[in-house]
Amino acid sequence: MERLQKKCFIASAGAHLLLALILVVGPAFISTKTKSDDMPILDFVPMKTVDALISGGGNPNAKSPPAAPIPQPQPPVTPPAPSPQPEKAKDPDPPKEVVKELKPEESLEPGKKKVEISTKLVSRSHEDNSEAKARADEKARQEAAKAADARRRLAHQLGQMANRIGDEVSGGTTIELKGPGGGGIPYANFLQAVKTRYANAWVVPDGATDDQATTVASVTIARDGSVVSSHIVRRSGDAAVDQSVQATLDRVTFAAPLPDDAKENQRTVTINFNVRAKRLLG
Repeated sequence: MERLQKKCFIASAGAHLLLALILVVGPAFISTKTKSDDMPILDFVPMKTVDALISGGGNPNAKSPPAAPIPQPQPPVTPPAPSPQPEKAKDPDPPKEVVKELKPEESLEPGKKKVEISTKLVSRSHEDNSEAKARADEKARQEAAKAADARRRLAHQLGQMANRIGDEVSGGTTIELKGPGGGGIPYANFLQAVKTRYANAWVVPDGATDDQATTVASVTIARDGSVVSSHIVRRSGDAAVDQSVQATLDRVTFAAPLPDDAKENQRTVTINFNVRAKRLLG
């Protein structure tokens, strides 16, 4: 009996030790990544962001500033198509060079130079359009590069504007900025601010019939808030919804600045574009 008690004690101690080990080591395998889907959409524009799930600053009674303009991408310039030129009828069997033989009575007089007459058909080829097409393509690429550079400059200006407003508020200038309350610079969680930016910019197409349609996108954001890159990582299966999300990704060039204490210069986030959630926002 005493031996049985020892076995039970050892088994109980081992079970308690295993449970303690699970409690200590288990949380390391649980993702601590904040889910942006659980965050409500903000009704103000945060000038600063933080990693904590908090928001504050500003005045809840202040008027919201006008929404930052979303630049429309300039379509590439398409050169006018050259007018079709009527093709000349081709001779299926072009005549060969004909050498006229002179009869004895038609021989030239001595001292006169013989005149040779060639009846070979000479055709002039049409101008090759490859050079014109190459010039048009180069011009279109230059126009697209100018449009992309304009979007980057606008994103940089928006970031500078946000920093300038923050400096004026901290310097004692009385500027009423909308926020949850507490005065000062309005701030919010970074993921929440990014989600709000894209949710406000996205327009659900009228042809979307599936409320559960969800398009997942990946967005990389620079420290100043400008969008470095964005692309769809999982489509919803609804072509209209996917196209509207892609159009939104193309339009938005500024999301939200990274937190001041962020160690990285870029941060990549995942955004879910859900039709039902967007319609509930109105």
